[in-house]
Amino acid sequence: MAADTTVRSVWWDNFAAESAALSRVAPRAVHVAFNVQYPGCVVAAHGRATHYSSLTADESYGVVRANVNPLRPIQVGLAVRTDDGALHAWQFNLRDFDILTDAGVAGHRCSPASVAYLASRGVDFYRLRYDGVDGYKLRWLLRDSGLIRACPEWATFAGAYHAAYLVKILTGERLPADLDAFMDLVQTKIGTQVYDVKLMAREHDQGYRGPLKVIAEQLGAVKTTEEAAAPGKEVAGEAAVLALQAFEVLKNKMGDGRDKYRRQLCGIQKF
Repeated sequence: MAADTTVRSVWWDNFAAESAALSRVAPRAVHVAFNVQYPGCVVAAHGRATHYSSLTADESYGVVRANVNPLRPIQVGLAVRTDDGALHAWQFNLRDFDILTDAGVAGHRCSPASVAYLASRGVDFYRLRYDGVDGYKLRWLLRDSGLIRACPEWATFAGAYHAAYLVKILTGERLPADLDAFMDLVQTKIGTQVYDVKLMAREHDQGYRGPLKVIAEQLGAVKTTEEAAAPGKEVAGEAAVLALQAFEVLKNKMGDGRDKYRRQLCGIQKF
């Protein structure tokens, strides 16, 4: 992540102030990237002994939906590029996931390995419950700030789950059973131009592959020497910044060629 980019961590006590800041930035947004941290996956594909890559788009979406509907997001990261070239970033720490019940013996609403990974990155699950932001407040903010209407281009990385959770937050409802209905919601609730950085990078002439940070480094969006000295708590916020920086490099490289990647999300792109 760029050294001069500060992710503003949002909790209940500074939600009003940061909401005002986002609302001031929203009308000037030209690019937005989002990342959602969630408690892993608890449902696998059934009925096939083959790899996930052999699933149809509808089957892949069925697995995504089966995981997203019962689970609760943990963090939402937003990175916003404004028309003056400035980069703004927020991480909304949500209180909906309860480590005591969702990860308990009777919970079954998380992947223990995913929760352990986020804890190792500095996520304080106990603070989330008493100091986090309610998901419905984030929904109102994204709607009322005008960010959804203002920004023409949105980006994410390996975006099927990130987009699914964001749609769930924005609607306050379970995901629809049909893939086409879901993609219509992505278009109406997020934007008509939503790009997946992982898919764009993979299909580019250079064939960039790997985790988000590796691809960002390969693209020259960040310097390889900018390694984090210690685990950071802004997991979703930092990922959103990297996704935005990588998207902007790919956009410049691909020009109008990027248009064919609209309405495609890595994992459910075959439609």
